[in-house]
Amino acid sequence: MKTDWHCIEFAKTVGWRPRDRDDDELETFEGLVSWCRTRGILTPEEADEVSAQAARRPADADRALRDAHNARALVYRILSRIARSEALERGYLEELNGLLHHMLPTRRLTLVGKRVEWTWTVDAYRLDRLIAPVVLTTAELLTSPEVVRLRLCEADDCGWLFIDGSRNRSRRWCDMSDCGNRAKVKRFRERRRSEK
Repeated sequence: MKTDWHCIEFAKTVGWRPRDRDDDELETFEGLVSWCRTRGILTPEEADEVSAQAARRPADADRALRDAHNARALVYRILSRIARSEALERGYLEELNGLLHHMLPTRRLTLVGKRVEWTWTVDAYRLDRLIAPVVLTTAELLTSPEVVRLRLCEADDCGWLFIDGSRNRSRRWCDMSDCGNRAKVKRFRERRRSEK
């Protein structure tokens, strides 16, 4: 079972509610490049090449960053509705299909040793296609068996998405050491108050 999806991690690049960081990892185009490099979407060499192109074409970089922000919002809208078992609006899928149509030309089959793998053609000139793997993993998740394990953190002050990898599908929080721990402490304190 796959639990690490680019699309879910992409949705987490901005703080959720007041308790989270108030920054946006994608505040600048360089932040987007850095995130792509960290996720393995870009090699260090590709990241340098893309950054150099962005420095030469700031208007294109700004447009690509706006597109990334819009894609992030769309991905979150789609996945959070699925996680809450809500009906998906047709317009959301049409918007995702438009992004797929734009992004998929960068997908290629490549011989890696004796195996054939899907890879992405990184065209440093096409700054708007950096998030192609995010868009594709959104579609892959929506059509995969793991989609039934997509969850939204149950903490009152959280909204992160995650794949529930537990055997009995009972995971409730995005992170047991953060949201899960705070929820348990809150329940403990409430029990203590009610016992008094």
